[in-house]
Amino acid sequence: MHGSGARGESGAIYILTDSPTVSEKYIADALSTRGLATTVINVTERPIYGIRGTALLRMRNPYTAVAYGELAERSINPPAAIASALNRLSWLPKFGPPHAVVSSDFAVEKVEVEKPWLLMTAWRLDIDGVVTSVEGAKSVLEHRLYMRNPLARVSVVVPKPQRTYTVFATAKAGEGVAKEVLKHLGLLYAKITLGEYGREVYVLDVDPIPPLDKGEAALVAELV
Repeated sequence: MHGSGARGESGAIYILTDSPTVSEKYIADALSTRGLATTVINVTERPIYGIRGTALLRMRNPYTAVAYGELAERSINPPAAIASALNRLSWLPKFGPPHAVVSSDFAVEKVEVEKPWLLMTAWRLDIDGVVTSVEGAKSVLEHRLYMRNPLARVSVVVPKPQRTYTVFATAKAGEGVAKEVLKHLGLLYAKITLGEYGREVYVLDVDPIPPLDKGEAALVAELV
């Protein structure tokens, strides 16, 4: 640490956040039990000039994490992997259900995916929703088109799953499709939402910076 900003020391471990939560405390505690000292840095409170050690990116806004991750010698998760997870079209063709990509209310009228629909954003924004009709989908798309966020302008239509559930996986403790998703995206850990469609199970969401309980935080600490 130097002056009023952060540069970091080679070999040091930093937890970068824009809104500290109990998850970051759990990670720091887990690292401490392994004899590893950790510094928590709130990036909203000081400038960052570079991180010469390892940065655990724990921003609530994952797009912020992608930017700050480029400043570190090593990041968990790597910024390029976070970006790939956020861009759902980087993994949906391989792991997701049948889908159509639309960017206008006119295009959605021609979608031939079975209803009801889960109307997702192509970039992960936490504003997905279920619609039961074309008119409902057009209304949602019109709202997204008028949002100031350009990432909301492309949507993905998928069938609504019969049931969804979430699994947590790390590069060291993952199995099945969750492990395949991590490897495909280059992630070291994530929470993955799966949807059931009869006998088929597809990936519907990948959260590269999820909230963590104590057990999950301990698994993340093992990645350092």
